[in-house]
Parts: sequence; C-alpha cells; structure tokens
Amino acid sequence: MRIAQWLVLGGLSLGIAASVNAADDYPARPVHLVVPFPAGSTTDAMARFLGERVAKTLGQSVVVENKAGAQGSIAASEVSRAKADGYTLLVGTNSTQSANVHLFKKLPYDPARDFAAITQFTMNPLVLVVRPDLPAKNVEEFLAYAKANPGKLNYGTGNTGSLAAAQMLKSMAGIQAMDVPYAGTPQAITDVLAGRLDFMITDISVTRPYVEAGKLRALAVTPKERVASFPDVPTFAEAGLPDYEFVAWGGLFAPAGTPAPVIERLNQAFVQALKSDEAAAFFARQGQQAAPRTPQAFTDYVVAQTDLWGELLTAAGQTKK
Repeated sequence: MRIAQWLVLGGLSLGIAASVNAADDYPARPVHLVVPFPAGSTTDAMARFLGERVAKTLGQSVVVENKAGAQGSIAASEVSRAKADGYTLLVGTNSTQSANVHLFKKLPYDPARDFAAITQFTMNPLVLVVRPDLPAKNVEEFLAYAKANPGKLNYGTGNTGSLAAAQMLKSMAGIQAMDVPYAGTPQAITDVLAGRLDFMITDISVTRPYVEAGKLRALAVTPKERVASFPDVPTFAEAGLPDYEFVAWGGLFAPAGTPAPVIERLNQAFVQALKSDEAAAFFARQGQQAAPRTPQAFTDYVVAQTDLWGELLTAAGQTKK
C-alpha cells in the first residue's frame, strides 16, 4: 500500500514539475489567437493590434487565425479542444462566452467548463446606421418610417451583439423588420452600402469610415452616454428610448486546464499592452474602451454577463435553435 502511495505521489510530483517547467519556458514557439469572426471585423482588428504588441513582450510571434461562423461557436469549439498549453487561445466575445448558451440547443462547447479567462480586452458600444437614401435623418424619423412600412425594412446581423441590439430596438420601439444573418459584420455592411439592406446596429469601428464619407448615416449609439470618439451621434436614450442601453465586449480565453503561471504570464503581457497610450488612442478611434481585468475578475464578469445575456435575449424574443 505504501509503495502504491509513493508511486501516486511521485506521479503527481512529476506532473506538477512538468507543468511548472513548461510555464517557465513559455512561450517557446508562436502563440495562436483564434478569432471567431472574419478579417476586417472589430474583433479581428483588436486581436491583430494587441497581438503585434504582445509579441514584443513575449519574445514570440503572435499569429491571428480567423475561423468565422455560427456566431463564433466554430472557433470556440476548436479552441476548447486544443491542448491546454497556452499556444492556442480564443479571442472570445459576448457571443461565444455569454450569448450562445442561450441561443443554441446543442452548443459544441461549454463556455464555463471548457475555458480559463485571461483578461477582458474592451467594452464595445454599437451604432445604428442606415443606408444614406433611407428617408430618415434621426431616430424619430426612422421609427416613424418603420411603423409606416411594417415588415418592409431589413437589417443585417453579423454577431450576437448586432442581433440582440436590433431585437431590443424592435421590441422597445414596436417596429417590424426582417433579420438577415451573416457570418460577420463586414459582409453585412457591404450590403447596407449597396442598398440591399436598410439598416444595421453594429460596431463603430467598421462603420466610421463610411459614416465620415457620407456613405452611411449614423442615427444613435447604444450606451447610456455618448461615445467620446463619436460625439455628434446621440444615444438611443436621448433619441426617445430612455430604457435602451447595450454594450458588447471582448477578451482572451485559454482552454481549461492551462497552467496558472501561463495564464498569469499572458494576463500581464496583454494588460501591459491594453494600458499603453498607444492602445488608448487605437481604441478611441475604434469607438471602444480598454477594460483590462485580472483572470478572476474577468471570470466573475463573464458569469454575470451570461445571466444578463439570458435576460437580454429573452426580452429580445430570441429562443434556442
């Protein structure tokens, strides 16, 4: 019996030692960030900006890979099955980590069980944009037009943020419009620009160039307060929907079981990048706000957000598919 106990203890000791040694050497090769949305999306831009800067801190390349589809669940499922060694990470969002459990009956991963939180990246306000020839120059005119033409308007959704935000608008304002789902926001915006879609509620960063060029019209932003980098665009609350408030978010996750020292090393590197003046300027241009957290604080935040997204999606009339 004593020999068996020694063998077990010895095996545990060797396992712990191997984990510590692996963490000491980390990273010894390139780190891969899997982005669950297409190139050109806000999540993609965020990952590439931070990856480039963190690579200098880690002393290894940070490679961004785009695996879009199914509201981010394709990428999340793949990372959940990856080796828990810190070399394959998920740039997760409210879609992959909080909303999908309420949207899909059979989700191929468990956001709570299969991932270890590293740090939040940002808070992401959204904006309502319409095609420039739509006869509506503000939210009041937009809602009046929608009510005068019930069911004739359509809109694009490229992630759960745009989906929930649009459903909330429809529910609170009492309007009808048809949802056209996309694998990501860039394709949907292309169709708004081409006049195939009437409107969209989506990330500021991917719409700003078209708004500034007069190719899209911005009517309202989704937080309670105006966005500093979009100061002339009113909030929905200012525009007549006082209870409307919505903000998306993104952050970094590793497969569950990743050694704690590796999680801490990644947290330190990304938080350092997020707190830089360069990041502050970048995210201001994107219409985002950096929101770094400790792994535990981010874990707690995601749990609370999962409950909140359940409430949001229920209120928006979304059910599991």
